[in-house]
Amino acid sequence: MKLDTIEDWELVNVDPDRMDHPFHLHVNPFQVIARNGKPEPYRVWKDTVLVKGAETVQIRIPFRDFVGRTVYHCHILDHEDLGMMGILEIQAS
Repeated sequence: MKLDTIEDWELVNVDPDRMDHPFHLHVNPFQVIARNGKPEPYRVWKDTVLVKGAETVQIRIPFRDFVGRTVYHCHILDHEDLGMMGILEIQAS
């Protein structure tokens, strides 16, 4: 990621058991833009969003203040421990 940019991400829950997953992003607050292709009526700043079974959630993330590594993960501890997470590296422009 580059500092002073904005990205739209699509979070897709493909869990075969249709389990809900709370997606959590460290350091960079985001807004939910749409759920299953329908615009989100209220755009508030979040660090976690529940992605329901078989749901697609689009989020918009501005990378404004932090340079370095940070993480995103499922907020269910067992899932995080099993690798449902990733690392972001935000670089200066």
